[in-house]
Amino acid sequence: MAHVERRAQGRWRARYRDPSRRERSRTFPRRSDAERWLAAVESSVARGEWLDPQRGATTVEQWVTTWVVTRSDLRPTTRARVQSIIDTHIIPRFGHRRITTVSNSEVRLWVANLSAAGSSPATVRKCVAVLRQAYDAAVADRRVSANPCLRVPLPAESAAEQMFLSPDQIDDLADAMPDRYRALVTVACYTGLRWGELTGLRRGRVDTFRSRIHVVETAVDVGGQVSIGEPKTKRSRRTVPVPRTIMRAIEEHMAAHTDADAADALVFANPDGSPLRRSSFRHVWRRATRAAGLEAVRFHDCRHSFVSMMVAAGAGLKEVSTWAGHSSASFTADRYQHVLDGRDDEVADRLDALLTATAARPRSTVRTIGQAGS
Repeated sequence: MAHVERRAQGRWRARYRDPSRRERSRTFPRRSDAERWLAAVESSVARGEWLDPQRGATTVEQWVTTWVVTRSDLRPTTRARVQSIIDTHIIPRFGHRRITTVSNSEVRLWVANLSAAGSSPATVRKCVAVLRQAYDAAVADRRVSANPCLRVPLPAESAAEQMFLSPDQIDDLADAMPDRYRALVTVACYTGLRWGELTGLRRGRVDTFRSRIHVVETAVDVGGQVSIGEPKTKRSRRTVPVPRTIMRAIEEHMAAHTDADAADALVFANPDGSPLRRSSFRHVWRRATRAAGLEAVRFHDCRHSFVSMMVAAGAGLKEVSTWAGHSSASFTADRYQHVLDGRDDEVADRLDALLTATAARPRSTVRTIGQAGS
């Protein structure tokens, strides 16, 4: 039975039993304080909202370090990014604090300070996302009663400008590349494969007869080590049709730069057959874009160019979404709406031509139901 009792030196102890029937107590200098605290505790027990104060004594550093280990759903690259955010931004600011003491206003101030220090909106949003997920787990583990990261205003993330290469520009860029990497550029632009999908592509996944590439693996670079694993999502695992001219370029590239007897040999690799690393390839890319007069172009813009050309060639939204491996057709529409808008006039012209042709045909006599003589 919960009660308040007098202790030595004029102090008062409030005693109660937690949901597991374990007796707990706390001492106060005044009886009124003890009674008020005890009433609040009894109310939280009755509502099923009671939290073990010892579990809440965990520091933020202790909790996020434990939490990230349990995230078995993270891909290696995502895990590395989350760990970097924890080490660089979360622990220095909140690591020493008990998880129950971090307030919503402090998280808001942290966000403002990150922005003021020059962190990009994308970085700030990722930092808050990691801390929010860690606190979601703390709430589920009944260590805290609420997540202090909820309803925190975040800086708007402006969309990066997309660059679209014309076929002539693609040829110029490919010509500026060393011979080993020319096909890498053209295949990226005319298939829309991501960097990891290209650098993880094996000979056995290239169907030269049907002119198809089967995307079933991707290269992941974590801590300077490249590993080949499964694509990030189910929609990323796909079969991409390849223009015959591009397939011939792939065949010529494989004949010159890959082991013809090894189906598991990487199509695009270093001279020793090891996987390409983005950081090592970057200086090759910069030299080539500079030589082609395309300094502002990023490798990912090859993928944007593919989508643009597919739309121009008359491909439908669902086809483009499937071939590009987007999460959904709505994502494709949102990301490339400005490209799709360019077809408005074309569709309107086709409709106008249909109406004109219809109007030019002689109208047949149509008898309606109930017409005399029917």
